[in-house]
Amino acid sequence: MRKSAKVLAAATLFAAGTVLAHPAPAMAAAYTPEAACAKESGRGGWTHVKDNRRTLKNGRSTWGYVYLMWNRGLQKNCVTVIKTAYAGTPTYTQAILHVQGGGAYRDPGTLTKKKYRYYAAAIGYGKGECVDFEGHTTDTRRDYGIASARRGKFMNCG
Repeated sequence: MRKSAKVLAAATLFAAGTVLAHPAPAMAAAYTPEAACAKESGRGGWTHVKDNRRTLKNGRSTWGYVYLMWNRGLQKNCVTVIKTAYAGTPTYTQAILHVQGGGAYRDPGTLTKKKYRYYAAAIGYGKGECVDFEGHTTDTRRDYGIASARRGKFMNCG
């Protein structure tokens, strides 16, 4: 009995140490598209729009999601990439908002310019214009695999 109590105590301490030593999943869960856009813009009030989410895929693996948001007060769109794979690990991550006939807003300017731990967010003026969005994230630790997603059509014209 005494030996199994020691094993149980050791297993409990190990599990507790594992949870404390790896807070990345909990931190990543704290980043919602609304929170990421609010942090980048300095203002709340971000809402989901119609057809606003795509899954970042590398093969069959999901590495995160890219979202399109709208802020009525700012009259701006926000695209945010929320990482679910490699959350907490700095990897190249990029969010892009395409404005029909008006170019694109990117964070960062090129995919390999800056590494992010949890998300990337691009904010741009989209009032009265149709927009498209895309996102990318990479695995910079092993083989530089990339997960990408794009809606592929201009919508949300407003």
